[in-house]
Amino acid sequence: MCDTDKSAFEIPAYDAEAIETKWQKTWADEELYKTDEDPSKPKKYVLEMFPYPSGDLHMGHARNYTIGDAMARQARMRGYDVLHPMGFDAFGLPAENAAIKHNTQASVWTHKNIAQAVKTMKRMGFSYDYDRTFNTCDPEYYKWGQWMFLKMWEKGLAYRSTSPVNWCPSCNTVLANEQVVEGRCWRCGSVPEKRELSQWYLKITDYAQELLDDLDKLTGWPENVKAQQRNWIGRSEGAEIDFALAAEDGVTPTDRKITVFTTRADTLFGVSFFLLPPESPLAAELVAGTEYEVAFNELKAATEKVSSVDRQGSEREKHGVFTGRYVINPINGRPAPIWVADYVLMDYGTGAVMGVPCGDQRDFDFAKKYGLEIAPIICEKDDPLYEQLKDEKELKVTSVDWDHAMEAEGYLVQSGEFTGLKGGKHSEAVEAIIKWLGERGLGREKVQFRLRDWLISRQRYWGNPIPMIHCDCCGDVPVPYDQLPVTLPDNLDLGAGETLAEYVPFYETTCPKCGKPAKRITDTMDTFTCSSWYYLRYCDPHNDEAPFSKEAVNRWMPVDNYIGGIEHAILHLLYSRFWTKVLRDLGMIDEDEPFTNLLCQGMVKDENGDVMSKSKGNVVPPSSVIGPYGADTMRLAILFIAPPEKDFDWDPKAVAGANRFIKRAWNIVWQLSQGAETGEVDHKALKGSAAELFRTLNGMGIKCTADFDRGQFNTAISAVMEIVNAASKYLNDEADVRDARLDFRVANDIVAMLAPICPHWAEELYHEALHLTGSVYNQPWPAFDAELAKGDEVEIAVQIKGKVRGRITVAADASDDEMTEAAKAAVADQLEGKDIKKVIVVKGRLVNIVAI
Repeated sequence: MCDTDKSAFEIPAYDAEAIETKWQKTWADEELYKTDEDPSKPKKYVLEMFPYPSGDLHMGHARNYTIGDAMARQARMRGYDVLHPMGFDAFGLPAENAAIKHNTQASVWTHKNIAQAVKTMKRMGFSYDYDRTFNTCDPEYYKWGQWMFLKMWEKGLAYRSTSPVNWCPSCNTVLANEQVVEGRCWRCGSVPEKRELSQWYLKITDYAQELLDDLDKLTGWPENVKAQQRNWIGRSEGAEIDFALAAEDGVTPTDRKITVFTTRADTLFGVSFFLLPPESPLAAELVAGTEYEVAFNELKAATEKVSSVDRQGSEREKHGVFTGRYVINPINGRPAPIWVADYVLMDYGTGAVMGVPCGDQRDFDFAKKYGLEIAPIICEKDDPLYEQLKDEKELKVTSVDWDHAMEAEGYLVQSGEFTGLKGGKHSEAVEAIIKWLGERGLGREKVQFRLRDWLISRQRYWGNPIPMIHCDCCGDVPVPYDQLPVTLPDNLDLGAGETLAEYVPFYETTCPKCGKPAKRITDTMDTFTCSSWYYLRYCDPHNDEAPFSKEAVNRWMPVDNYIGGIEHAILHLLYSRFWTKVLRDLGMIDEDEPFTNLLCQGMVKDENGDVMSKSKGNVVPPSSVIGPYGADTMRLAILFIAPPEKDFDWDPKAVAGANRFIKRAWNIVWQLSQGAETGEVDHKALKGSAAELFRTLNGMGIKCTADFDRGQFNTAISAVMEIVNAASKYLNDEADVRDARLDFRVANDIVAMLAPICPHWAEELYHEALHLTGSVYNQPWPAFDAELAKGDEVEIAVQIKGKVRGRITVAADASDDEMTEAAKAAVADQLEGKDIKKVIVVKGRLVNIVAI
């Protein structure tokens, strides 16, 4: 024990600004966060999704990066070789629009914002290896995006095609299917139009099955993210069925086939009509020069103004036009009229649909509106129609008085030789009918995916140029590798509406094959191509011979902890998985998946529960908290308010509370440090509040460590708060006689456990209060002993027939017999006259006496 004269010591004031400025400079001068590359250590790759530099960082960024920074700092203290980089997703439409608005160049605007964002990141104390920082708009980076595009071209994964695309009238560019969210542009919210354009695609569909199967490997991903990807990939097992186009007499089959995909071949006898979408070239061909052409064109024009999501809505009124033509149903030879309907989409299945109104509500509504047949062909056994039709093999009933479609489940009726078979998905009826069609060359089993190839063409300036040249003689020709990168011009008059397609010095070139005049492709790549592989470049950011070396990627990949918003569940995360698999197949990497553990942080909302946005004017900038309180208080508040995956409302009171705690912990550490000594604590000699403090330190230290490992920083902080409370009680109870080694141990462990969260605060105390050298991040994470966390006594519940009748205190190591006897004594009056049949003992928790 030691005597401490507190009166001779004055605790320094906690000056957040001075402390944080001091240590940020020291860390930068000493390059503390430069990646060690020590192969003797296990690696830990911690990465937050990099930001788009549209302006200064906001509180949503602060939360994302604070979570990642706490993980990275704690991993370093746990003995890992840590890679924790940061950069900027710097291409994109917002910068181009801002440049037009402010009469400047997109590059100037972007780099100005990047400089401000980096300044804010450093002020927050994030432990990034800034030597690895890059921007996707830098030619040194996007050169390799072009290089990989050419590799995909050579492999047949990149191609050009003319097809209907989503055109955003506000952004003046096409959108990938994934970028149309709930029928609107993911960026600006406008309703896209359908246009027929020649565009560039990547064949993500070649990887559809693997992308689906490998979701099972991602045990560290949230289930809702995996569910979104499964739904988007959309695997369907069914059949392709060939319908013969009838001659103009409507009954004579021609040699021309129209194929449909269906998961319900068992409903084939119920086909009352055949549907094509308004954008179908075949539909336009069938009505050309006929009395139906005008109505068709009017329907097509009206449909172009409606989003795909709205077109498919079950509540929306359906609109259609008859083409005057028929197809022949291959199962029974009956003609079915071909209609054009606005609820059918060109990019689903084959672009043709068989209408079965008895079992599909949209088909039912369409049939009702236009007076088409509704033939019941599948019924449950308790349906009166089943008794009427169970033995009917031919269509006898083709109209019903229903007010809605029935569930297409049950047993087939009016279905030829298949009548009586059990229907439904994957049923015996489906299997039998597909087999029958296959034997006659009229159909075949088919697996289909909702996923469509990734449309990467963008008709905007500020993006990575597609490295292709079009020659009238040679067609599409790749730019030679030694001519990469194809760089963007920096002198376009964006304000006057000048585009790459109008800038002659950019697009005029010669064909690499024949040497004749040719035109460079003026589309740029979707910015998601830049973010689909940036995590690989961080492994080897200064390589000027290749995108990265395989050795460097094998050292660091996959990313161990990836942090970002759930809004990227389909876009960025799916594209990155695809890109990883392509590079693996090119022999450039060995990994199948890029991200082992994914944490989707919740959103930060304003005090009213509204999502923060610049347009609403309710954004809370980090500077508003750092100014009065300091970055460490902001970091502590962000991590303590809620679990990282949950949304929370920004609460100034919580920030003030975090500041009070950080000051209290500051004072506790300084008090403990006076007269403290290093060395092993003799826990057997501790008494009273000192013994309780040591038990709390070990118990809460174990909890804090486990919560860090789970990413539950709010409860990890709560555990440290328990230790601080116990230390305060100890200091008050044992003000004159304290254990010097316990003092040091507790002070050191509080500093260490808060170091990932409050780095400047911790570094200052580590040096000035504890008088230790080096950095707090170069010391190991504290070790705790579960045995030492146990108290001498524990409180247990005493139950009679499962109901708590009292509580008693027993020795922590009491035997079952000792616990039983103590429990019986505690409730002896309640057991009087009863026969004890059984006693159940749960060590350290309860004794349950079964008595009657």
